[in-house]
Amino acid sequence: MIRSFWQARYGAGFPDRDAVAHHQARGMDRLRRRIMGRSPLYAPLADRPVEDWPLMDKSRMMRDFTAINTCGITLEQALDVATKAEESRDFSPMIGQVAVGLSTGTSGQRGLFLTNRRERAIWAGVMLGRFWPQPLLRRQRIAFFLRANNALYETLGNALMQFRFYDLLDTFEGHIPRLATQDPTVLIAPAQILCLLAQAQEARALRLRPCRIISVAEVLSPEDAALIRRAFGVPVDQVYQCTEGVLGYTCRAGSLHLNERFIRFDRDVIDLDTGAFCPVITDFTRESLPILRYRLDDVLVPDPAPCPCGCASVRLARIEGRADDILWWPAAQGGLRMIPSDAIRQAVALLPVPVRDYRAIQHGQRSLHVWLDTDRPTQAATDLRESLSRLAARHGCTLPALTLHSGLPVETAPKRRRVVALP
Repeated sequence: MIRSFWQARYGAGFPDRDAVAHHQARGMDRLRRRIMGRSPLYAPLADRPVEDWPLMDKSRMMRDFTAINTCGITLEQALDVATKAEESRDFSPMIGQVAVGLSTGTSGQRGLFLTNRRERAIWAGVMLGRFWPQPLLRRQRIAFFLRANNALYETLGNALMQFRFYDLLDTFEGHIPRLATQDPTVLIAPAQILCLLAQAQEARALRLRPCRIISVAEVLSPEDAALIRRAFGVPVDQVYQCTEGVLGYTCRAGSLHLNERFIRFDRDVIDLDTGAFCPVITDFTRESLPILRYRLDDVLVPDPAPCPCGCASVRLARIEGRADDILWWPAAQGGLRMIPSDAIRQAVALLPVPVRDYRAIQHGQRSLHVWLDTDRPTQAATDLRESLSRLAARHGCTLPALTLHSGLPVETAPKRRRVVALP
């Protein structure tokens, strides 16, 4: 934990891409020597080229869970512990010293993750080192909003840190008195919860004074970041984390970098124009449940410009969203053209009438429904139709049949998705 804390807080980052490559070569060597041999599935592959390793995804990870993990834990054991924790909302039980967690399942299938004591210590060191407010030895109060707690997150608690978990399955209104009493110095929550807290702060229902605010679990839009900063007076950091690990976080200059100190990122490029890609990750640090050549459904857009912080780790322009939520419109010359969700966001943000929120749901390539939460729905609908027509023309494609709605659709997903693509 101390080494991870020190590196995250005081390390200068990689000076160039050669340094990244050298560090990752050492990480891959350690992975082969110390971790793969303990996994029944990966032991025979430890001396083989990475290209010979099976391409993994959530479905295959769950199918081969018992053979992949190095702890001798069966899929049935892990599911039993995780499911009982979900039902009881008591997330303290573990299997020996191994914590078991269950993902939200927004990709269509829930996934398990395991962490041993060393993995939890590394994670806590990185998070505390990167985001602990100044001064270093002042006691902090952390409020953590998420759908499920885990021993991994409880690792943040220590003599200088009061850690309090806020269950997203409880009512939001019920959290307000407890949050006001805690008066957290560090606020960690999904973007939509941070927005609700910001609105409560502006309405004087809360009077919080956080030193750090960290957005997790969802894509943070520029509009949301601006609202949160205006309400609390501090910038919003991001942690790009999923069941498969900590994939990235913001640097001191505010840019989102991939976590290349712990993870090798190969790219499955899906759009040549923007360089947008789905990452295929190999984690050097995960021991209990190795994450090797694992393809994620997230779509990331790289930013080729060097970061002012000086770190050469890949810098992201944005996280586009899930691969199956990318909009593809029919191109005038045939085929399909990728329409970034950021383009939809900008079209809404630049409307001359104020819009509180929106949802865009496309069915196939021929039908697009957009909901606008605004006090002037008729004017907003007219302006958005013209804006999206211009967007389609700029991209050389045809706008799908557009239906506009007032308000927002009923949502049941655990994570907010403003742009959704359906079959």
